Amino acid sequence: MNQKKPEYLRPALIGGAIAGVLSGLPIVSAGNCFCCLWIIGGAALAVSLLAKNTAGVLTSGDGAIVGALSGITAAVVDSLMAIPLSHFNMELARRVVDRVSDFGYEMPSNLDGLLDGGSAFLTPGWFLLGLFLTAAVFTVVGILGGIIGVSLFGRKKSQTAPPAAPSPGTGDAV
Repeated sequence: MNQKKPEYLRPALIGGAIAGVLSGLPIVSAGNCFCCLWIIGGAALAVSLLAKNTAGVLTSGDGAIVGALSGITAAVVDSLMAIPLSHFNMELARRVVDRVSDFGYEMPSNLDGLLDGGSAFLTPGWFLLGLFLTAAVFTVVGILGGIIGVSLFGRKKSQTAPPAAPSPGTGDAV
């Protein structure tokens, strides 16, 4: 049995990119609160794309590999999307504080320090730590999604015709 290995990279990049974008969008990312919906869905999508491009039957190992690659891709896309969004969120928080103080409400004296200190999390060290932790979690969840995707999409229909059912009345009579 010399079966050609499936091409994992393209389906994993497509499924992971979609899952990463959905995980990085501010309101849509709440879907990950439901059992990591976007990551499992992205990995299952990658398995579906892999099954369409593969002639043989996919194994659970194939699903785990493409799911892991999809999870890593989703983590990178999600982390890259967080860069401009975190800066936008800090500016939004500053504007909200300024607007509330315009209405005459007294803001705590250390609030400016907290808003300035929040930008310390935008350093490369924190970014890489967040990317590493996100990649670890998304990879494990992607493996699970890949295995689930194989159970849903990985089995090919056989090319042979099913056995014919016996016609009624051809059995042994008692």
